[in-house]
Amino acid sequence: MNLRCHVFLCQLLWLVAVLKGKTLQGVPGYGRNLLIKTVPGIEDYQSNLYEVFMEPYLYELGQTSYPLIGNRAEKQIEVPVGPRRVPGLQAVVYLIPDEESGVSGELIFTQIIPNGPVTIEGNVTGLAPGLHGFHIHQTGAIKDSCKDIGPHFIAYYGRHGGPRDAVRHVGDLGNIKAEEGATLNVKIIDHLIQLTGPRSIVGRSLAISKSEDDYGRSSTEDSALTGTSGPAVACGIIGYLH
Repeated sequence: MNLRCHVFLCQLLWLVAVLKGKTLQGVPGYGRNLLIKTVPGIEDYQSNLYEVFMEPYLYELGQTSYPLIGNRAEKQIEVPVGPRRVPGLQAVVYLIPDEESGVSGELIFTQIIPNGPVTIEGNVTGLAPGLHGFHIHQTGAIKDSCKDIGPHFIAYYGRHGGPRDAVRHVGDLGNIKAEEGATLNVKIIDHLIQLTGPRSIVGRSLAISKSEDDYGRSSTEDSALTGTSGPAVACGIIGYLH
């Protein structure tokens, strides 16, 4: 009975402190929640996958230094150093032509927060006009061509799909569209690939295909594996950008 009274009084004091807002806001981590990201399951294949992570601190970009005062409930790290020029993690891929395709390019991957989306930006030149499949492949085994980069990066799934499909390979990033004689400016935001963890694409390869990706809609074996997008015309190994 005395223990119950003690617990009740502690809870009451905690509630009063929260309402007054004077004692808990200075505690590190106050105001940050545990977030759960769900990767949907596939019937008769696997159950749902859950990734649990803590909501990160948010930096105020463009500020030359961080003050040593203030409260952590605002999710700002209080350190006496300036922010990094580019927040989060970055990776880069330099595309090389397969055989004599003439396709090349440079793409930057940026991930601001853990488990957050990854932005892909950059330029590609030499592509024939039209749609071309754009995929992350399993390995970074690039020597003189793109023949040994393996299948699309699967991670969890065994069926090909489009970038907005609930069921897809992790490496299925859809299509990019080239115009006649113009440099292709790429900007893609994807919520499944990552730069760290089990879905990390670092060390793997990115490839651009000769043909359009049909997102697995053709009901053929090749469509279910590659989207009938054909061989790669350019590829490159993805590595962290320093």
